[in-house]
Amino acid sequence: SEAACAGAQPYLRLFGLAAGGCYLAKRAVAEVRDGSAGAAVALARYFAENHVTAAQGLAETVTTGADAVLGSSAAVA
Repeated sequence: SEAACAGAQPYLRLFGLAAGGCYLAKRAVAEVRDGSAGAAVALARYFAENHVTAAQGLAETVTTGADAVLGSSAAVA
């Protein structure tokens, strides 16, 4: 549907944040279990504090942003 297409780009960005966060967290947990909290933990923390913060806005855009896109294209046509 048009609504699904309108939210596709922010959905892909949101998915990338979720997948990236999961992989980084998995590696960080493994590193902590091995007793060597180093680069993986620091990278996971950086990612969480600086990139994942966009997830809430992207989720809102995915679920409610289609009206803005579809409304503006209807006005142009």
